[in-house]
Amino acid sequence: MEESKAKTQKLERGYGMNQVPKTPQLLAFGLQHALIILFQTLPAPLLISASIGLDAIQTALLVASALFVSGICTFVQSFGVGPVGAKIPMVMVGSFVFIAPAALIIPQAGFGGYMGACIVAAIVCGIIFVLFSGWLKVIFPSFISGAVLLVLGTGLIGNALNNCAGGAGVENYGDPMFLALAGITFLITLVLSVFGRGFIQGAAPLIALIVGFIISICLGMVDFSSVEEAAWFGFPQPLAWGISFPIDACVVMTLVAVCGVVEILGTTSATVDTAANRAATQEETRKTVLTQAVTSVFAGIFNAVPTISGSANIGLMGITKVFSRYAVSCAGVIVLIMGLCPKFSAVFSVIPNPVFGGAVLMMFGTILVNGMKIIMESEQTGRTQTILAVALAVGIGFNSFPDALAQFPFWVSTMLCGVPGTAFVAVILNVLLPGRNLKKQPVEAKAIEEADPDHRENLMGVEVDVSKLEAPEAGEAVSPIDFEAEKKPLNEK
Repeated sequence: MEESKAKTQKLERGYGMNQVPKTPQLLAFGLQHALIILFQTLPAPLLISASIGLDAIQTALLVASALFVSGICTFVQSFGVGPVGAKIPMVMVGSFVFIAPAALIIPQAGFGGYMGACIVAAIVCGIIFVLFSGWLKVIFPSFISGAVLLVLGTGLIGNALNNCAGGAGVENYGDPMFLALAGITFLITLVLSVFGRGFIQGAAPLIALIVGFIISICLGMVDFSSVEEAAWFGFPQPLAWGISFPIDACVVMTLVAVCGVVEILGTTSATVDTAANRAATQEETRKTVLTQAVTSVFAGIFNAVPTISGSANIGLMGITKVFSRYAVSCAGVIVLIMGLCPKFSAVFSVIPNPVFGGAVLMMFGTILVNGMKIIMESEQTGRTQTILAVALAVGIGFNSFPDALAQFPFWVSTMLCGVPGTAFVAVILNVLLPGRNLKKQPVEAKAIEEADPDHRENLMGVEVDVSKLEAPEAGEAVSPIDFEAEKKPLNEK
């Protein structure tokens, strides 16, 4: 009986975090993760290319670099290489947070200046985490992270819609044919996301992208000349646009990069909770952030934006019940091989803008909704609402009308627009306004809190130990006074 129960439990659980599937299954599970990693990796190079007007060959280089970096960094994070790598089933992809600043920094400092700023930001954030990790959740509480995601989603939606209309600089911008093609791609994504199951649901945007691409080929909208000229094998050229370190760009990118550190702390907790049904350990948390810093420097050398964990793969693990970090490591190798094939990368560089815009529109909307959700789940006080109101007004406002800051130095306009503006204003107000509990907190506090099911926090900021509460007898009156003995204010921890 016990043996049968154990087999059933193993079947339901699939593969644990440190279990190695057999080779055929390992390759199949790795391919599933690789396809989802692929779609999470594409937006950064394609959107940056569209915003600064790169040609097909340069775009293919950006795509190849992004795939190469994502593959290696995913392998390092999940498999572990020496002291680097948390050895958890976490994928590493290019962070969306760095897309909007690229459109502001590259025209002023060049692509080399943007990459240099990304490298400096990664190094500084790594040092900040080592020295001041206990203060991160004080300076960047959850409602600020939510505001950053909300503004990020808003900006990315605008970029997606711009692509749906054909992309900036196109002669027939807004052509109904472009919008119809984007609409078809979007509808496919929506239908598969709602009615699809398992891998189909998780890969809905990628499937829609492929279908939309095939339709655009049939309509004669694709030029394959750059694909025909591309080689089958090639190593991405490091520092293809050179490198420089403009101080103003470095400051802006460092502020943005800190947001990424705060985000990966939450993703680490979610990954370990999903894969191992426990809280992330202190060593896992610290190694995850260390790996993010190291891989972000590596990404900058190879023309890619700093790395962040890909959350879509967490959902895939929850669906398939395969939590093996070796499956994710295999996915990293597959994506790495994709990055070493310039012809493969060139195919993505010729995807029409309307197809890409329609495929990512829903995903970017989800980022906005997640930001709203985090804000709504945070403690709502007059103080937090004031901070949010001012930060969102500055970030969204100047991002909508950047020319309002045209008479100011470059670093001022960059610091106040979009994600940097929202994060900068929110952090400053959070530190300066009275009423903030500036008590140092360990970065693992949230994970430990989530792992203890016997404690819950209500909307009044009071922690209740529910393990000591007993259900009332039938017919017994229940009074709020009965619970007072179990309450303990949070500031008395």
